[in-house]
Amino acid sequence: ELLIPAGNMDALKIAVLNGADAVYIGGKLFGARAFAQNFTEEEIIEAKSFCHLYGVKLYVTVNTMVYQSEWEVVTKYIKFLYQTTVDAVIVSDLGLISYIRETYPNMEIHVSTQAHTYLASQFDFYQELGVKRVVLDRELSLEEIDLLPNTLEKEVFIHGALCVSYSGECLMSALKGGRSGNRGSCAQVCRLLYTLNYHGEKMGDKKYYLSTKELNTSAYISELFNSSITSFKVEGRMKSREYVAFITRFYRTLIDQYQHAQETSISSAELKKLKTLFNRGFTKGYLMREENIMNFDTPNHQGVVLGGVTFSTPKRIQIKLAEDLTQGDGIRFKEIQAGMIVNFLYDKKGNLIHEAKKGDTVFVDNKVGLNRKATVLKTSSVTLSEEIANYPKKTIPIQMVADIDTHEFTLRVTDGVH
Repeated sequence: ELLIPAGNMDALKIAVLNGADAVYIGGKLFGARAFAQNFTEEEIIEAKSFCHLYGVKLYVTVNTMVYQSEWEVVTKYIKFLYQTTVDAVIVSDLGLISYIRETYPNMEIHVSTQAHTYLASQFDFYQELGVKRVVLDRELSLEEIDLLPNTLEKEVFIHGALCVSYSGECLMSALKGGRSGNRGSCAQVCRLLYTLNYHGEKMGDKKYYLSTKELNTSAYISELFNSSITSFKVEGRMKSREYVAFITRFYRTLIDQYQHAQETSISSAELKKLKTLFNRGFTKGYLMREENIMNFDTPNHQGVVLGGVTFSTPKRIQIKLAEDLTQGDGIRFKEIQAGMIVNFLYDKKGNLIHEAKKGDTVFVDNKVGLNRKATVLKTSSVTLSEEIANYPKKTIPIQMVADIDTHEFTLRVTDGVH
């Protein structure tokens, strides 16, 4: 199963139309991504109808820790989700899991990654509670996952942001900023600059010592397929619609390739597009036993290397291009970690141009106060956005049979399901 995130209705429809098998969303309450746009109850009803029209499953997160004072609200919400016939709820609070099983015996429950599941004994416990699936810890390797019982379905993150701490166990944001990650409002304090100190003695420069790279296992589809994993999950309910569209089609293509030919291929052009859309540097993660999952240099999207600054003035920046550049693209100057949109692009003679090619020398306005040489990164692409917007969308094959005689006309329409 290819399971795709959606932070709003637009992203959900994009995920469905580009090949998701299932989509997970959050409502306005009790979701671990409180700062995503999320879905009203009316939108959840619409989302379920849209997903089911295309044969796609809809899972809804109710995966924060629940306070006693919220019990009436959360149980009312669960009743609404049951009546809406969503395909599953993703829950971490054990009391709520127990309540759902007792009250709605046929409602499908998935244990959230926020429950920090990594032991066989936890599988036994969840099985007793009537759970169908477990979203496993990101800290587990593929070998460790395969050693766990197959009594429950296993859902595993294969792409997206990583937490430096154990999911569901991190109190750093709550203690440092008053916003609890276990309540859906993580302030991502792990993405900030820190200084290492040992007994009051400074140890090195300020760096992003707690900031992780992005998980990317696209080169390991074969290993994933031959494991005990049921569902391949992508992180990203805060990501853009372009990202959702591309990442869905990217992994849909790889999965289909492997199912048909037991092998996959990823072109350098597709990898470049993936990097342009979002990356903090990629890692294959603990899933594939990579220990180096940190990016101490930056917590930001890095895109691809566009070229280098040859000189700058307070008004203009000259760039020697290693990639094509189009007016409207986003760029970032790596050494000063400052970015901008290329609203105006100039050739060597100072003429305004719409686009330039790899190898060209161009000028852009100095909107960031750059006064040194620097590496230039492309962090967004209008050309790629246009390409993604024009992807062919998933359609529903239907069959129409007409019966005609002198007295009546009958038309039967079916998609093979309805």
